[in-house]
Amino acid sequence: MMLPAARQTRPAETTARAYVDAIEASGGLCVVLPNTAPAAAGALLDRIDGLVLTGGDDPHPRAFGEQPHPRIDVVDERRDLFEYALVTEALERDLAVFGICRGVQMMNIALGGDIFQDLVTQAEHPICHSQRTVEDAPWHDLVVAPGTVLHEAVGAKSIAVNSFHHQSCRGLGQGLVASAWTSDGLVEALEHPSRSWFLGVQWHPELLPGRAGRELFGGFVAAAASKSRDYKR
Repeated sequence: MMLPAARQTRPAETTARAYVDAIEASGGLCVVLPNTAPAAAGALLDRIDGLVLTGGDDPHPRAFGEQPHPRIDVVDERRDLFEYALVTEALERDLAVFGICRGVQMMNIALGGDIFQDLVTQAEHPICHSQRTVEDAPWHDLVVAPGTVLHEAVGAKSIAVNSFHHQSCRGLGQGLVASAWTSDGLVEALEHPSRSWFLGVQWHPELLPGRAGRELFGGFVAAAASKSRDYKR
């Protein structure tokens, strides 16, 4: 599995250990790669079975034709461009892709969608999406669409998740469908129904126990392994 790295205050290529632990607990093996030139995306994907797009800095809004909102946080356009290329190439190959928080937003933007740059000022959603409790505790409930990859993975029509974001998917990209929402109508998960596993979630399952948490990685690892076996036949 590949986890594109996140940037810290000083330019650095790192990722949170919780992502690695969640994948390894599901039987996967992680390779963390630096954010590099978009032209390298295809060669890198040749070497992996699945792609995880992790949380991190805000995407730059120029990708969907907007100027930066006053409340936008740190951006890293080098990472943005690399991940756009990864998403596009992975989708074409039907590689297993799992986007988390920023990751689901990048999946959406790469396919022509857009995001709320700041939920508090741009959207009327009464639910607070910036959690004020410990990271491994659920914060709010979601409704899950039946017949979706997410529904199959979590096995329930409603789940409780954590929440650490001030941005969220707005208009959906080409071919994408929403598969989970908060009660105020905010999209919390999306997927591509014509692909075997192309799923993005707005919460942080790597920090949660249970089927909406770390066990969700099991479906991703199984999908990645299945594609790998098909390729090697």
